[in-house]
Amino acid sequence: MDKIILGKEIKLEDVIKVARNSAKVEFSEKYINRVVECRKAVNKISEGESVVYGITTGLGDNCNISISKKDREIVQKNILRSHATSLGEPLNCECVRAIMFVMLQVFGLGHSGITLETLEKIKELLNNDITPYCPKHGSVGYLSIEANIGLVLIGEGKAYYKGELLNGKTVLEKAGIEATTLDSKEGLTIVSGGSSVTAIATLALYDSIVLAKSNDISGSMSLEVLKGTLTAMDERLMNVCPHPSQISTASNIRKILVDSEIIKKFKGHRVQDALSLRCMPQLHGAAKKLLADSLLTIETELNSSVDNPLIFQDEDEIEALMGCNADASFAGIACDTISIALTNIAKISERRIDRMVNGHVSELPPFLSAKAGLNSGLMITQYSAAGILGEMRILSHPATINNTPTSAFQEDYVSMGYNAALKAYECVTLGRYITATEIFTAIQAQGFYEDIKPSSATRAVYDLIREKISFLDIDRVTYTEVEYISDLIKSEVINKTVECKIGVLEF
Repeated sequence: MDKIILGKEIKLEDVIKVARNSAKVEFSEKYINRVVECRKAVNKISEGESVVYGITTGLGDNCNISISKKDREIVQKNILRSHATSLGEPLNCECVRAIMFVMLQVFGLGHSGITLETLEKIKELLNNDITPYCPKHGSVGYLSIEANIGLVLIGEGKAYYKGELLNGKTVLEKAGIEATTLDSKEGLTIVSGGSSVTAIATLALYDSIVLAKSNDISGSMSLEVLKGTLTAMDERLMNVCPHPSQISTASNIRKILVDSEIIKKFKGHRVQDALSLRCMPQLHGAAKKLLADSLLTIETELNSSVDNPLIFQDEDEIEALMGCNADASFAGIACDTISIALTNIAKISERRIDRMVNGHVSELPPFLSAKAGLNSGLMITQYSAAGILGEMRILSHPATINNTPTSAFQEDYVSMGYNAALKAYECVTLGRYITATEIFTAIQAQGFYEDIKPSSATRAVYDLIREKISFLDIDRVTYTEVEYISDLIKSEVINKTVECKIGVLEF
């Protein structure tokens, strides 16, 4: 089993390993040392009389109210209880695991001042597959989701353990873990920062990059069965409009179709293809460019100190700087961008689906049914793709342009990054359904070319899917089949199947 040792920079893949594959988490000596040293600094501040937000004062608009030393432990527990206000259905377990892992990473960078003991408790939850129950709705960028995680650390709240949803105290007892007692600033640290936004964004972005590559495959399959031309993918065209992601997309498509007898047979079949086929390098490439920029943003956030205040010290001085690295604008705006990129990929994919099932333009049997009339074939799969695309268009409205002041105007601006992250996470699932539908449709269309060989890459995808899904000769229920293909996309099986034939897909 994979093990992630914290103490150095992490990547998207590290979050995926912990969130989805139950990789164990450990702390390096470097990690432990910087956490311990920073905590010593917080203890010195707490013992003094200087006014420091969240250590010697209340929170939000209560920042002008001093908290006595004897009450600071009570305040930290109250922070978790009062901030755990999110509502509705729970976040997926992989999202909560990702959030906990991101909390460990960003709080362990040596500027938050949280105790090593509390970080050890979060690590124990992850390594024992204990997943706090976190209602999904009601965050403007941080606080509520993280507070529900914090409650389990102190033996409150609820969590999933071995298939059961139990109260926090019971879960800890069953797992043999002692509840923690929070010291000054720790409750604030737990709820502060954009851990939930960055974590959910990481999952969405990872899947979006996988999906963008899969769309080069699905688009190539559609181009092939629609008797398209590779002229629009010509390297000379790409070099005079040299966006790197446009060039790489065209290269992917050329490699996927390089040995297609269908493409060779129908070379020059029409003057030029419809835009949904001809513009793949441009649109796929533009979407990938946005995702690449989001990758830079999210990986920066994964390796940033995002608490408030942050603790800095040298040999002579300890200083708590109150600012707002806790703001989730970078990750939130990246998530809005991810949703826009995904919806653009989906809109061109849906158009290719329509061209394949539309007998007026496909030069294939109507709705890809060998017995049209008696059977509807794949007529309604395009309806579903159109409906899902409509949902994605709604989700593509930016969340981060919205603002609702909170905390008696002390927080008169909020990022709304959390809502942006939720949208991106949902968008990639919906987009994957459309790409799966395109592959499903192209596989059916490929079945009408029995006497002409497709490319070895598209044939490999065909053979993979035909292991479970047969040619649709008479109508049957197909939604489970599209779900199956969607799972193959998410698990990267389709991408790896093609890469075995052509080498690594460029991004």
